[in-house]
Amino acid sequence: MTAARRTIRMLGASDAALYRELRLEALRLHPQAYGSTVEAEAAEPLDFFERRLGRSDVLLGSIDDEPMGIARLSIPNFVIERHKGALTGMYVRAAARGRGLASALVDAVVERARGRVILIELSVVTTNVRAYRLYLRHGFEIYGVDPCALRHGDRYFDEYQMTRFLEPPPGWTVPKPPAVAWR
Repeated sequence: MTAARRTIRMLGASDAALYRELRLEALRLHPQAYGSTVEAEAAEPLDFFERRLGRSDVLLGSIDDEPMGIARLSIPNFVIERHKGALTGMYVRAAARGRGLASALVDAVVERARGRVILIELSVVTTNVRAYRLYLRHGFEIYGVDPCALRHGDRYFDEYQMTRFLEPPPGWTVPKPPAVAWR
């Protein structure tokens, strides 16, 4: 038996149809995990996905040349926020879970970000224990909880806000919470 071959590559505009397919699959199968809906994005033309690929780094993870996952690194356009990146849109097909592809995608996003930003932020639904543990293994830490961050139908989902510093600013230390005088 031969070991499966994992590859990671960046998607370009010519990959828009493949990106659309994986993105819509993620939204359809895990609607509570994303800030959009399959209905909203399925209604968008292909050039919507081409533009997204042009504005951010979307990485494709494959096993034996079969597309199995995606992850996106976005860097804000606002000048004063360009020191931060965001890992978003992470999805791995069920057939590839437990095979190291999610870990390889996170590593690839971190490497794409290195030298471009000092930290990477992400949000993960608090009930998605598998994803939360993946991010912890890769050095992300919780800095907050966003209550009722997402709503699907009549259900609300909280999200952990997580960050990983790639290169903390010189002299920077974790701020202490302010003292609160309770009345």
